[in-house]
Amino acid sequence: MICDDETDLHFYLGTHRPNWITTAPPGVSLFLSHRLLAAYKTLPKPPEWPAPRRHIAIDSGAFTELSLYHQFVTTPEEYIRALTRYDNKITDLDWAAPQDWMCEPWMLAKTGLTVAEHQRRTVENFVRLTELWPQYSDATECPIMPVIQGWTVNDYLACVALYEKYGVRLAKDYPIVGVGSVCRRQATQEIGDIFRTLAGLDLPLHGFGVKLAGIRRYGRYLTTADSMAWSYAGRRTPTVCGSTRHKSEANCQIFALDWRDRVETAAAEAKREIHTPDQLDLFPIPARAAQQRPQPAKQATTVQPAAPDQLDLFLAA
Repeated sequence: MICDDETDLHFYLGTHRPNWITTAPPGVSLFLSHRLLAAYKTLPKPPEWPAPRRHIAIDSGAFTELSLYHQFVTTPEEYIRALTRYDNKITDLDWAAPQDWMCEPWMLAKTGLTVAEHQRRTVENFVRLTELWPQYSDATECPIMPVIQGWTVNDYLACVALYEKYGVRLAKDYPIVGVGSVCRRQATQEIGDIFRTLAGLDLPLHGFGVKLAGIRRYGRYLTTADSMAWSYAGRRTPTVCGSTRHKSEANCQIFALDWRDRVETAAAEAKREIHTPDQLDLFPIPARAAQQRPQPAKQATTVQPAAPDQLDLFLAA
């Protein structure tokens, strides 16, 4: 399912243009929103080229849904049915995000809930989705990957512990573990500390909405990443690709691919520096990371479906 590369970060180019599944060059992996794809009766198919298959990951649209409705209006069953459709009609999915609950302070203000409650709902939704997958799909591998939510380092460590409490072994059983609530604070030292601490737990991390500043700061700790920050920048960029059909680069594949090349170059540089200390590495991983690393639960806990209070704006930044 997941690209397994021990040296290079695997980057998924975010897009709100589903036809790029067909038109993007071979080797370009794409990150698409469920909320976008769900509107299409006929889904695009990758071309039958001799190159390796198109790698595709799916965002649940959680950010938009919570932002708009302060809860999830899409049920876990509806989301799973949609994922099985994408898995069958487009290609074998690399992975898909769960219906996780972001922990930014302004999001908590919308829902009226605490970080701990958002974390509980995130974990229980993940468990519920993995239980539902075999009921709707014949595929042996469930594409849903866990996402750790929080705001501070201690929050994220508490979420790791909560997954373990529910019998979910993040480091042992999953090729990708997402880290949520980070895309709007890319260049901060706090985010670098969060990723460095989680990487110290041997977790294969995915960064959502990673900008160039984020790649340079914590790209060394990532296994995969996605972003469509190119589109946000393109809205403010007059046409430079030579096309006479659009006034800005917000939807231009040429502009997006050029930005992707710069991201992958920055990621490669970050990976080459993985054994070179930077300012973050001058300080040891906090002792609390080792102290709070949870032990695997002896028995998984049976989880009831989470209450239908859940949201995702497929954030371009």
